[in-house]
Amino acid sequence: MSRNNIKHIAGTLLLLLAIIEVGAQRQQAFKFENLPDHDEKEYHFGFSLGFNKMDFSLKPISSLHNVEMSDVGFVTQEFDTLHSVLTKAENGFHIGIVSNLRLTDHWDLRFIPTLSFGDRNLVYSGIRNDSPITRTQQLESTFIDFPLHLKYKSVRMTNTRVYVIGGFKYSHDLASVEDKDDVADEILARIGKNDYFYELGVGFDHYFYYFKFSTEIKASFGLKDMLTRENTMFTNSIDRLNSKIIMVSFLFE
Repeated sequence: MSRNNIKHIAGTLLLLLAIIEVGAQRQQAFKFENLPDHDEKEYHFGFSLGFNKMDFSLKPISSLHNVEMSDVGFVTQEFDTLHSVLTKAENGFHIGIVSNLRLTDHWDLRFIPTLSFGDRNLVYSGIRNDSPITRTQQLESTFIDFPLHLKYKSVRMTNTRVYVIGGFKYSHDLASVEDKDDVADEILARIGKNDYFYELGVGFDHYFYYFKFSTEIKASFGLKDMLTRENTMFTNSIDRLNSKIIMVSFLFE
């Protein structure tokens, strides 16, 4: 992840935080506070659900047309020349259980084990027999996520509170075919089962009469190169492959 990308994401999060802050201030028109003692509890629980967009941050090798090819099976005949390898994101969804530990008036520690479903694609384009050819590898993922976050909350404004979160996450992919040899479909590239992320997010809490409802947007950036190296043109063409996920969540606590 380049510094420019990180600065762009950080700027976007700050802009969203400012927009939410302005909207939250308007909630002061409410005269009565709902759940006035909710955030005074030492700990509380809830659940979350939402949708996500899973993708990769891909760095190809510097000279794709010189990619080394394996002598195994169909691989050597796939492309005469490989021109590009790209990623294609798809939408998914997730559900989770919220566990919140109060640290101070403004700080919480949160653990939200989550089950996430989604697909990602690697798209290879090149030339064979003077004709363009494209091959796509769809990578299905079913993640069990174990995130640990620090949550910083603003001062409560009647029934609204703005917050930012940051932390780390470990994910295990139940759908990974990293170690499977008896897969019916043809596998161009495999990704690992285990991944590690750092996460940044922003959101706001709104207090209703019986529960607290939160809307949150969070970006997850993988720290591990996920590609399983198999000495084929499909893996030799990629220098590094990291996970990248955007999650929009709705939380009920």
